[in-house]
Order: sequence, then structure tokens, then C-alpha cells
Amino acid sequence: MKKNMKKVLLTTLIILTVGTVGCGSKTEESTDDLALAIPGTWQTASVGYMDGEDMQPEYYVQFTEAEVNYGHMKDGAFALDHSDKISEIEKNADDEYKIKAESAGGIQYTYQTAEGDADILEYYETWDEEDFSEMYRGGASLSRIK
Repeated sequence: MKKNMKKVLLTTLIILTVGTVGCGSKTEESTDDLALAIPGTWQTASVGYMDGEDMQPEYYVQFTEAEVNYGHMKDGAFALDHSDKISEIEKNADDEYKIKAESAGGIQYTYQTAEGDADILEYYETWDEEDFSEMYRGGASLSRIK
């Protein structure tokens, strides 16, 4: 019985570890101390929830060298909800960005600076530029808030 219990506990521990490390773990930590690869905090165009009397965006977003961090604002500070892995960040001379990232569920997507507006990152649910016109998702695009 003890041997079976150890197996169950070990299996549970492995599942929990893989779930939090490999699946975009849900945390409530602040990312204010992280170095941002792309300046500012961004927000989705889509509305997600009520905070008192105010509607809030589905997510606030910050970019490090390795991750796209999605979260919410708590008392004026960014609180991390989950992260996606960045595969590539490109920046040109005009401070325009192209970020290729992948969600925990395997969805490959691109954020790219909107033409003529450095405070908008357009969202495409693909890495292939040839498919951008078909894979544009306006509600998931981002605007810089600070």
C-alpha cells in the first residue's frame, strides 16, 4: 500500500510540475522587476472583465527577451497571469517590432508594429507572413498604455 501511495504522490508531483512549467503556469506575481525587451505595458483591444465600475481589457501585456507576459493590473502594478514563449524578436531602425511567440497550447502567433503607429502591435495567428491577411485578429491586437 505504501509503495502504491508513493507512486501516486510521485505521479501527482510530476503532473503538477509539468503543468506549471510546460503549460503557461497561472501565477499572481508582479513582473515590475523584469527587464522589458519592448518598452511599456500594452493592453488587448478586447474587453474582458469589470473592475468595480470600470471595464478592463482582457489582458495587459509586457514583453521580456524570452516571454510574452499576460496579466492584470492590481493597485497600479502588473500582476502576471501566464506567459508564452518568444521564439524571435526583430527590431528595425524605426523602432518597429515583430515578435514571434508560441502559446502553451502550441498556437504560433506574431505581433507586429502597425504601419504608421508605433503604439499598436497587430496580432496574427501565424508566423507565416503570406497568411497575415487571413490570420489577422483585431481583438487580440495590442495598444501601448504606458
